[in-house]
Order: sequence, then C-alpha cells, then structure tokens
Amino acid sequence: MSVQTTASPDSTRASALAGLTAESLYEKCVALARNLWWSWHPEVFNLFRDLDPIRWRQLDHNPIALLREFTPERLEMRAAELVLYSRINHAYRRLKEYLAETPLWARTHAGVLGSKPVAYFSLEFGLHESIPIYSGGLGVLSGDHIKSASGLGVPLLAVGLFYDQGYFKQHLDMNGWQQEEYLDIKVDNLPMESALGPDGKPITVEIPTRSGLLRAKVWQIRVGRLHLYLLDSDVEGNSPEDRELTSRLYGGDNRTRIRQELVAGVGGVRALRAMGITPGVYHLNEGHSAFATLEVIRERMKNDGMNFDEALRDVAQHTVFTTHTPVPAGHDRFDGALMEE
Repeated sequence: MSVQTTASPDSTRASALAGLTAESLYEKCVALARNLWWSWHPEVFNLFRDLDPIRWRQLDHNPIALLREFTPERLEMRAAELVLYSRINHAYRRLKEYLAETPLWARTHAGVLGSKPVAYFSLEFGLHESIPIYSGGLGVLSGDHIKSASGLGVPLLAVGLFYDQGYFKQHLDMNGWQQEEYLDIKVDNLPMESALGPDGKPITVEIPTRSGLLRAKVWQIRVGRLHLYLLDSDVEGNSPEDRELTSRLYGGDNRTRIRQELVAGVGGVRALRAMGITPGVYHLNEGHSAFATLEVIRERMKNDGMNFDEALRDVAQHTVFTTHTPVPAGHDRFDGALMEE
C-alpha cells in the first residue's frame, strides 16, 4: 500500500542541494534493496530501519516490502526529516564501487577458474530472514559461503530451490505443543527476477521422469557480485501435485524429497546450460543435489561419446562434496522403487 503525500518545500530544497530528485532518491534505495549486499552492511540495514522502524520490524526487515509502502515523495519527506540524503548517496556509491572492484585475492588465487565458474548447489540458503528458504545451520553455511565468495571475487554461482511457503515458523500452544505456521511468500516483495537465457527470454527447464515431465522456472537473486539461481516448480504445465513440489522446505514424504532433489540437481544443471554457463567445478553442499553429477555424466556420454566409466572419472575430477553432518542421520536414504518413477 502506498501513501500519497506532497513533498514539502523544505524537503524539495534539501534534495535539490543533495543533487537528488524524489525519483532518483527512490531509485537508489530500490537498487540497494535489490542486492543482498545491504544485508551484511549494518549502516545500510540501519538506513532502511530508520525510514520506518515499526514497519521495518513488522515486515521482517524486508526493504523491498518497506519501500513498496512509500511513494518517491513520501520517501523524500522522510529523508529530509532525518537528513538521510548523504547516507543514501554514500551507501549507493559504496555498492557501485563494490560491484566495480576486482578483488586482488580472486586475481591471485582464483584465476585458474577463468570463464568456468564454480556451481555451488545447496537446498538451503540462509541469506537473510526476509528470504525464508533455510531452516538452520546448512542454510547459514551456504549463505555465508556465497557472501564470502562475493567478497573475495571468486567466480561462483549458486543453485537451489525457491520455496514459496518457506520453512515454517513455530510457536507453542496452550498445552505446550509445537505448532507450525507456513508462510505465503510474495515474489514481488523479494529481490528476485526471472533468470534469462541468451535470447532474453525467461528460462524454464524440463526434467524427464517415468511419470512425465517436471517443469521449473528459474529465478535469480543478486548477492553482492554473485547470483543465486532458484528453481520453482509452480508453473503451468505441471500437475497440481508437481506445482506444490517446491512449495515447502523439507515438507512432504520421501517421494516429495527425492523429486525436489531431482529438480535441484538435474534441473539446476539444465538451467545453467540454458543460460550458456559451463561450470569448471560442481560443488555439492550435502548430498541433496547428487543428481547434478548424474546429469553431467549423462551429458558427457551423449555429447562427448564417453562410456559411463569414462564420464564418471571425468566428472569426479570436477566435483567437490562437503558435509557438515557426517553421520547417517544427516543423509537421505530412499527406497529403490522411488527411482523407478
């Protein structure tokens, strides 16, 4: 909801002195909000908070949702009241400088990757509470991995799933029992946009199964210098069941889980191909995206004429696996019959 206001003479004069129109001020704030760089820079976090501390808290510290409640004129008035012009300009300039910089560490230590980046697969990414596609340690680890790679300038991109109901919030009822509440996440309130192919069209990938095609669209989120690509099965052409497939993190039974992992692994590799990306390294954070390696093996056999053993050895040389739960309970096990679907 936007609140219509008229800029006061004082706010107009202040913005003119700062070299900003109401529209350019608003556009700079939106640009800051649409790159998660702001989430690990407290001065930018505080800038958004100061616009409306109460709504900021109510909106789970979501700057895009907050800015949707402002018109450029109202934002200009608020900036004048709090003398925010220099802070907005400074934050915007820092973001631009950050994106333009080529970190020395990457040039020295990651140059071998060249034009073939690391593809980092994970089923959780804990980037910020306003994007609830994580549940705990695995997600925080993945999120920090991306942020660190951005800071170092490592050529890396990340692949996961978009859960439009996120991971549940919990509370205790009057009897002390845990109750779950799933969210209804609005894409318009997230810093996401459709990932595009070389032809400029939004990407949709198809994953063949014995019970029919699974389709998924691809979203992208800017995380500093890097991109996170999220696959979403809620697309036309899928069955009602499959449209719900990626709605919840760790929801459903084993059949749901293995099909989610199929979308993340096979669909993730196909999404990269559709964008013209050929990774030099496939980094699997936990075993949830193991199907990615099978898809790359299939590609090697089809495109390069390798047999399975040759393709296996080749792909193994380009694959990294990490786990932070090296115990049996931390890994999925599926009945062989599920593979026949």
